[in-house]
Amino acid sequence: MAEKRGEKEIERRKPNMSEHIKGVKFHTLAPGVTTHPLVRSGKPCIEGTGIKVSVIASLQNHHNMDAQQIADHLWLELDMVRNALNYYADHKQYIDVCNELSSINHDQMVESPYGDKTRELLSRRESFTKDPRAVENAGH
Repeated sequence: MAEKRGEKEIERRKPNMSEHIKGVKFHTLAPGVTTHPLVRSGKPCIEGTGIKVSVIASLQNHHNMDAQQIADHLWLELDMVRNALNYYADHKQYIDVCNELSSINHDQMVESPYGDKTRELLSRRESFTKDPRAVENAGH
């Protein structure tokens, strides 16, 4: 006959992301730009927000907005946008490659998971991560 054990019942609850975030420190990449593994998959963000630097760069490059227009559009302070744009200027090639990779849609991946464009972008991104000097010199 099976006896009931005297173990405590496990409390089941939804995970609280703020508890997890408090356990890991944010890493400052540049003035006003931070990264955290649990925020936007570790992508560079404007400090204190979840807005990725790549979003700021996209607004500037594809929508022809200046820093003030971006700040007004996203309800940010002008200095926050300028810091993000400065970071983007210093790491332009790396951020652009990551953006191109994320823009490859599911259908393209299914048709050709290792297609020429994907293979080229992955190798470019890999070259940045292998040689830290390549990332530092990417914007110059």
